[in-house]
Amino acid sequence: PSSVSKSKMVKQLVIGSRAGGLNLARRTTARCGAGVARRQTTKCGDTQVIMTLVNGAVLFLGRTAFMPAIRNNTAAQGLPLQNDQTYVDAGDDRAVEANVFETRDPAGFTLIDTMAWGSLGHVLGFAVLAAKNANDLGVVVSPHW
Repeated sequence: PSSVSKSKMVKQLVIGSRAGGLNLARRTTARCGAGVARRQTTKCGDTQVIMTLVNGAVLFLGRTAFMPAIRNNTAAQGLPLQNDQTYVDAGDDRAVEANVFETRDPAGFTLIDTMAWGSLGHVLGFAVLAAKNANDLGVVVSPHW
């Protein structure tokens, strides 16, 4: 943008991306010949920060707190039995678990686990954003006992 004169620089106030609420993000738009505009965001909006923190927290908790408990519970239950034999011991070669989504993660966190915990993080993040935006609009969403 140094080659673009200051007269061609346009400052805009735009609402933060998607559900940014009343918090405004400053963007500078530079006109670069033939009507093409480049935008450079100078402030990270609340939406991005909230979604990043909630997703990071849920993925961290899923990997460090909940996955060991889930793995231990599954191991304690054991494999299903038929006539006091597992299906593999009884000769069913299709009962062996496939290692399709196995990763090199030391905790055994697979792609499916990442997608599941990430989905839960997005749901919780959207709930936080909805509560924040409702609060910004003056709607009381938290109980007052």
